[in-house]
Amino acid sequence: MSKKVVPVAAGILWKDDKVLACQRDAEGNAGKWEFPGGRVEAGETAEQALRRELSEELDLSVSTCWPYDKVEMDYPDFRLSMDLFVCPLAAGTEPEPRVHSALRWLSQSELLDVDWLPADLVVARSLGQFWDAAFFAETL
Repeated sequence: MSKKVVPVAAGILWKDDKVLACQRDAEGNAGKWEFPGGRVEAGETAEQALRRELSEELDLSVSTCWPYDKVEMDYPDFRLSMDLFVCPLAAGTEPEPRVHSALRWLSQSELLDVDWLPADLVVARSLGQFWDAAFFAETL
């Protein structure tokens, strides 16, 4: 029997050459770190879901998002399908944690300093290798 696919969208929020990591406060993964985002609801695109989740979780709106990658991962009870977007933040923009216990801005060399959820670890490792390419459009 195939597992239920759970579509989610996550943002790689980028500012001052660092990305935002969010520590989960609730559910079975409390204490683990993730890129902010959440489930894609019926009738939403992944980008729409990300914008909604950023507003709900971090009281944040972003003007620009571009696709970065898609990560598919099997968990015991479901298959995660996570669309990722790079979202540069404007100067002076600060996220406000509403559902996370902590926020941390990580430089390229700090990406593996937190205990990521498995799918987010895949993204963190990718960013470590492709840092300049991931943010190249912003530096033009």
